[in-house]
Amino acid sequence: MKTQLSFILFFAFLFCSSQEIADKEKFKKCIKEFSKKICLSDEDKDSVLFYLDECPKVFGVAENNGCAWADTDNDGIFDKDDACPDVSGPEENHGCPWPDTDGDGILDKDDKCPTVAGRVEDNGCKSYEPHRYSQEELDKVQKEFLEQTKNINYEKLADFIFNKINDKYFDSKIVTVQIASFAQMAGCEFDRTDYSAINLKVNLASEKFWNENNFRKFVNKFPSKIIFPYSENEEINKKIQSFRKIYSKKNEGITFYNAKNNFKELNNKEINPYKSFQIYIFFDENDVIYVRTNDNTELGINIRLKHKGNTFIQLD
Repeated sequence: MKTQLSFILFFAFLFCSSQEIADKEKFKKCIKEFSKKICLSDEDKDSVLFYLDECPKVFGVAENNGCAWADTDNDGIFDKDDACPDVSGPEENHGCPWPDTDGDGILDKDDKCPTVAGRVEDNGCKSYEPHRYSQEELDKVQKEFLEQTKNINYEKLADFIFNKINDKYFDSKIVTVQIASFAQMAGCEFDRTDYSAINLKVNLASEKFWNENNFRKFVNKFPSKIIFPYSENEEINKKIQSFRKIYSKKNEGITFYNAKNNFKELNNKEINPYKSFQIYIFFDENDVIYVRTNDNTELGINIRLKHKGNTFIQLD
């Protein structure tokens, strides 16, 4: 008998506990309009009683007062967790659509060039489409360039540049002077036909700059060094190797120059055209000359010059 009474009291306790009123004010308000039975009911089985459930016929959650969380854009991410609640997007991007900044149809997350329109096969980058210049186009480029630079005094320009160069640029006995040419400008893995106009301009400037007097100045500036001029333009190579007013010597078919006629320790193995002192000269449409030099020691100068007759004014 005592055992049965204990069970009855236990279940009565559970029942009373389950009917505990969480919000007495809401409960009082509810029973004024509905019956106590209805107010304590749970029609949608979401464990939120009627008097607390703002959506009594829809399964919801207690944190949202018995209502389901909203998902305005129907992307499966509740608005409370959705950074873009009005626009459908994936969960991994916090409910926002993946952007496509350049509008090429390749999402930024998959686009290696997200700000430049490109093709899928190029990973979203702009494909390289070389322009093949006709001889007529190149003739026009040459004519315009020679007209543009006709007043340049290349010997004064050489004086200006050479005065900025000293022995710190050279750490070997043989100095390879690499004269800027088309292949140098284009670099590896490019279809260099696209650079034909640049190639032509650089080679024209090189031919003008490296005249016999300027080359002699360069050799005499570093009398202890053996100078080996090199260009991927064979015409420029032939021109420079024709200079005979400077001490020169051929070694295994290669012409070297030295102001002191000192070739006792000449060693062809020290020659590396890709490890050399280089001078690049560019001209833009505003008569500004760009000069860049560099060498294997990573020392160099970068200057912009404005020319007025025989005077050169450094711009930076």
